[in-house]
Amino acid sequence: MADRLPLLSTQLGFALMAERTGQRVAINKLFRMPPAVLSAADLNRVLHSIMLRNPTLSCRIGFSRGETYQERYSATYDFAEVQAEDEEAVVRLSMTVVDEFEASLDGAAMAARLVRSHDADYLLLVFDHALVDGQSQLMMIQQLAAPGPPDDGQWERFEAAVRDRAESESAAAGGRGIDFWADRLKNFHGELPQGAAHMLSEVIVGLPGVASPSAIRGSHFPYVLFSLHRALRDVTGAEATVVAYPWGRRNEAFSDVTGCFLNTVISLDLTGPRSPLEAMDDFLDDWFLEIDHADVPFVSLAGLGSAFSGSVAAGMLVYEVATEDSVNVAGIEAVEVSPRFGHNQPMSAFTAAATVRGHEIGLELTVDEGTGFGVQDLGTRWRHRLSEVFSCFPARQS
Repeated sequence: MADRLPLLSTQLGFALMAERTGQRVAINKLFRMPPAVLSAADLNRVLHSIMLRNPTLSCRIGFSRGETYQERYSATYDFAEVQAEDEEAVVRLSMTVVDEFEASLDGAAMAARLVRSHDADYLLLVFDHALVDGQSQLMMIQQLAAPGPPDDGQWERFEAAVRDRAESESAAAGGRGIDFWADRLKNFHGELPQGAAHMLSEVIVGLPGVASPSAIRGSHFPYVLFSLHRALRDVTGAEATVVAYPWGRRNEAFSDVTGCFLNTVISLDLTGPRSPLEAMDDFLDDWFLEIDHADVPFVSLAGLGSAFSGSVAAGMLVYEVATEDSVNVAGIEAVEVSPRFGHNQPMSAFTAAATVRGHEIGLELTVDEGTGFGVQDLGTRWRHRLSEVFSCFPARQS
């Protein structure tokens, strides 16, 4: 593998955030297992294998003389076995671990905690988001089942995947997609999300779940996105709103390679003051057009911002479908615990999280104080608007 590889656009965004805020962005999962069954030695063998099988965990991001890059270095992971009284204490401990991970700019790319309690054991896994995207996180979780030998050609495939992605981003940045976004943004009188200079105080609120109708075929994502736009319009009075979200489309030839191959895509709601039910079809049509041009790097879109004026309450939507299956951890069956830990992304006034679990969508908001609207107000409006959208579809039969 080459000493240095190009830094992809989303990685650059994460790196610049870390430089400005002094904190990196983490993604994490928490699993619950029967008590006193999993040994620390067995878990360590699995974690060591994951380090060896995923070259991205042995990379770090560097800046030198105006050049940004990722390079291979001798890396390890951060592991500890700790005690907690109960699940509530486990959650508090996990939040502390994630906070410390994000504050450690030169720390390991992966951290793990085996938490022992009286009624259950827990495994917390934390990854540096600049090196591991959501799809890669799920692939590594599957590798928890048992140690596996590293592939002799995995470093070469990792290098090929990074270079392929860099080339496709370069082509998209100079292609027709830029013309599409320039046209789409020309009548949008607002600003794209900009990075905060420091971390503000945050308010986190979990909302009651919303039942999903059975008549929807395909993903619920566009309806969740549309309802969030409408809630923003309700609380800000803005004529148009923008929401950013991560999009994980990647080259299928490298679907087995882990890394950070995300792009940040923006969604605009320009449907005007019509009622949400009247505007939804037009919004969906526009969203499909935006997805057709989702390969344009976000940094290229941000460069179009000089044509804008005014302001907008911009936020980030994180959407995931939770697995109902158990996870194999070194031969022990584990189930995911739902709390999400971590901070709002510095580029956003808020982070809205939607998690599909079975026939229900759970909603959560992390909002920076000083945004001009209350987290409870935005949350209430978001849940109301999503319920309103779903009311257009036949209810699920019990």
